[in-house]
Amino acid sequence: MSREKWLLEIYRANGGRDLIATMQFESLPQLRIAVTENRGKRFILKLPSHASAADRIALLDLRAQGFDIAIRAARTH
Repeated sequence: MSREKWLLEIYRANGGRDLIATMQFESLPQLRIAVTENRGKRFILKLPSHASAADRIALLDLRAQGFDIAIRAARTH
């Protein structure tokens, strides 16, 4: 059984809809590295259904550090 992945869309920070990349990650630490490496960009993150409350708090912490992250809830089946 495969586990659902974290999905990250990276956009230019100019407020437009210029998609730079779409990336999938197995874990939140991998995703955090990609966000940090792309500082100054805008992000839309789609959470996997297995995301925990601690994961959500970690993402809010990234926002508090100045990263422009929009968080989308996991889809329910």
